[in-house]
Amino acid sequence: MAATRRAARRLELVDTTTGEVVERKQRVPHAFDGKGYTLEGHGAEVPNFSLNLSGTEWDVLDWMKQHGGCANPVRLEPSEVAPLLCSTPNTVKAAVARLLKLNLMLRIGGPRSGTYQLNPRRFWEGSGEAHVKACTRMDPPAVAPDAKALATALKAAQKATDTARDAAEAADEAEELAPDSKLAEKTRATAAATHASAILAVETAVNLGAQLPVQLRRFLQEAAK
Repeated sequence: MAATRRAARRLELVDTTTGEVVERKQRVPHAFDGKGYTLEGHGAEVPNFSLNLSGTEWDVLDWMKQHGGCANPVRLEPSEVAPLLCSTPNTVKAAVARLLKLNLMLRIGGPRSGTYQLNPRRFWEGSGEAHVKACTRMDPPAVAPDAKALATALKAAQKATDTARDAAEAADEAEELAPDSKLAEKTRATAAATHASAILAVETAVNLGAQLPVQLRRFLQEAAK
């Protein structure tokens, strides 16, 4: 005997006190304004905080987000945007140029179009399906550090290793002057903390693709022993 197909049931919200049918609220894909989720890429790619972005560069990224640039091409005129960012047109223009070089922003259209979109590999607003289609259509390049980011990372790594060596020498001196004292214990703990910070700074420079000078390579070799 063939199974009978049940008719689809229509469910309603009912006020149990009055018996009144309450209209169901329309669901939206985003909890705030229905535009979908906002993604900021992370993982193997270069993190934004390691790129030594200027204040204006951060402001331009934020302006693009606020004007739909996470999922759509947006026209950005430096002369119009600069007053909103408390900046100058030339500073905004330079910020856009660096963000394009870093691949955080992509130019849409010709070189004089003035239309941009945030890299969907790093920023996105919308559904997952639309995200996949956008990445396939645009074939966005990976975010890549420039010379400024690499130089800053190397400078930070050098400073951190110098601090770590000074702290290690201070710990050795304290141990010689007052073995097993609180001072020796405190300086040794400081040395351990600065050493860990130095390793992190050097590894960050390596992950960005910086070419380490000899002294930094030796530091990593010593730390690995």
